[in-house]
Amino acid sequence: MTTPSQQLVDFDWKFAINVANSKTDDNNGAARLYLKLTTMSNNGTNRTDIPLSVTLEQFYALVHQLEKAKLEMDVYG
Repeated sequence: MTTPSQQLVDFDWKFAINVANSKTDDNNGAARLYLKLTTMSNNGTNRTDIPLSVTLEQFYALVHQLEKAKLEMDVYG
């Protein structure tokens, strides 16, 4: 089985801070990033939106992993 290749064609983001809510949880002041990655198949026939919601800590971890992947691609590419 082969996996079709996808190319990132668009990247949208929103930043939100929860200032208050009606619940008594500890989410007040919590920052989140809402991301939407849009990919296109290499043959151009399949466009896919991938929504993500992450905390700031998760976002920084993702950026770190992407930077590591880029460095490896630069070395081996």
